[in-house]
Amino acid sequence: MAKFIMFDLDGTLIDGVDDLLYAMNGLLGAHGLAPLSRHDLEAMLGDGTWMLTKRAFAARGKTPDDATLDELNVDFNARYVATDYAHTRLYDNAETTLRALAKDGWTIALASNKPTAPCERILHNLGISDLFAVIAGGDATTVKKPDGGHLRFVLDKLGYDAGKGDIAVMVGDHANDINAARDANTYAIAVAFEISPDHAHTLNADAVVTDYCDLMTAIDTVIAPKD
Repeated sequence: MAKFIMFDLDGTLIDGVDDLLYAMNGLLGAHGLAPLSRHDLEAMLGDGTWMLTKRAFAARGKTPDDATLDELNVDFNARYVATDYAHTRLYDNAETTLRALAKDGWTIALASNKPTAPCERILHNLGISDLFAVIAGGDATTVKKPDGGHLRFVLDKLGYDAGKGDIAVMVGDHANDINAARDANTYAIAVAFEISPDHAHTLNADAVVTDYCDLMTAIDTVIAPKD
């Protein structure tokens, strides 16, 4: 029996809002539009940068067509890459917990709707890329969360075999993460760092944690055989 655990990135492992906000407000400003607040942007996250760009412009009363949004999204991603994620940070106790999971025999992967390249760079900058057997952004396969195909793609890359009793867990902060886990028939744990615990409980995950110090206990409880 092998143990596999997948993590979302933004809002789950990292607080990257400040770099996203800087890039998006730069893009909006280039088009003569007022900046967003951090609170505004946080509410738009979770479905990849294309949808983030669409929501940001909609918040300023603009509805670009899809072709224009494609161009705006390219510009946004270039601005985001240019930040080199200087203000992106891990949540408290995240690295310690990841290293404890690896020591305990868990194979760790990333499953994010963010493009793969920034995911890789961020994990490298934070000094934890060595812990991830697979890093799969939203462009790694043909579907994104909440489609469970994204997680199945990651699990296939990892060598997961449910028939052999392998265990798979998805950890995330968004309905997309939990719904993808349900679709892929894996366990799901919600984290409440950028969202409130009350909201996290509405996601119908198998457990909710508010501190990474509690994650391993939550995992053990979730995967324990039921009577």
